[in-house]
Amino acid sequence: MKFGKMLRSTVEARMPSWSDYMLNYKTLKQLLNELVRLADERMGAEPDEGDDPLARFTEQLDVEVEKINDFYMDRIEEGVIILHAMTQQVDGLVASSSADVTQIAAIQRALVSYHFNLLMLQNYVALNFTGVVKILKKLDKKFGTAHRKAYLESIVALPFYNCAALGQVVEDTEALFAKLDAAMAEASARLKVPCGQPASAAEAGKARHSAAPMAQSV
Repeated sequence: MKFGKMLRSTVEARMPSWSDYMLNYKTLKQLLNELVRLADERMGAEPDEGDDPLARFTEQLDVEVEKINDFYMDRIEEGVIILHAMTQQVDGLVASSSADVTQIAAIQRALVSYHFNLLMLQNYVALNFTGVVKILKKLDKKFGTAHRKAYLESIVALPFYNCAALGQVVEDTEALFAKLDAAMAEASARLKVPCGQPASAAEAGKARHSAAPMAQSV
């Protein structure tokens, strides 16, 4: 399957709500083909200083890259805010001796959903970066240039390119999972009744019911 079709099918299946913020690979490819056609038509004619095909293509690619980078930064900003709020919740539970299995399981489920969105953002970055590289490769092939290397070097400092912030948020989220696992183990231990004080059947059933969602969500 060609990259353009793969990109569209992946976006439709996994991140349809983000489709407007993906690299418009099809438009860039159409522009590239149009520039090649114009260059062929003008072959042998006096060069037009105001109509440099590389400049026109780069200008449009810059717009696409800026769109991707802005979307990535917005998602990171939201993610940091959400993670901070969840960290406060977890720290409060860890500090409390009254936190129960049900409370912890609820936060674990929310954290699993949040972590999934982070993985989706990683996929978003990978797909768009691949698209940028591939369209630049097509440009170089059609015009016999070496523009790809220079362009990638020009965007290396962009947040979406180096992905450092996303990597840190993922790492912090996984550390939070470890805290919740420890809190769950402690809360589960408190459910155990000392010898000579058997738990009622209702209490035992409630404990099993509370623990089950946590095991499914992790």
